Amino acid sequence: MKLTIKILKGDEYVVEATEESTIMDIKQDLERKSMIPVEHQKLLLVGKTLSDEKTVASYGNIKDGTKLTLVVKKPDPLREVIFRQFKKYLQEEQSQRLTNEFMNDFDSKVQQLSLDDLEKIASDILAKKGQNV
Repeated sequence: MKLTIKILKGDEYVVEATEESTIMDIKQDLERKSMIPVEHQKLLLVGKTLSDEKTVASYGNIKDGTKLTLVVKKPDPLREVIFRQFKKYLQEEQSQRLTNEFMNDFDSKVQQLSLDDLEKIASDILAKKGQNV
């Protein structure tokens, strides 16, 4: 069956799915077509979030030609991700101090990179993404 995925305020994509396809399968197919990472995708049907592990068949109202809505979630800022990881193992004050030290070190290292370095990093990342397709 063909499902149409409409990105809020954006493009539309058509994906192939079977009744046994999981929502995660659909998201992975959509990632290949749209380059939107799976972890940033939230699929909705009539305003309700679809669960990654459920199959198309488990949603009785998904049929051939159904239109799903994709909300693209913003990734968390690096500072928040680092802080959350430290906070799993350390107290808040320690986590904040280490996060600040990490971010200062990170910023200083990024500023030392040349445009050639940045281009090489970007090319490597894109090449790796191409291998995952």
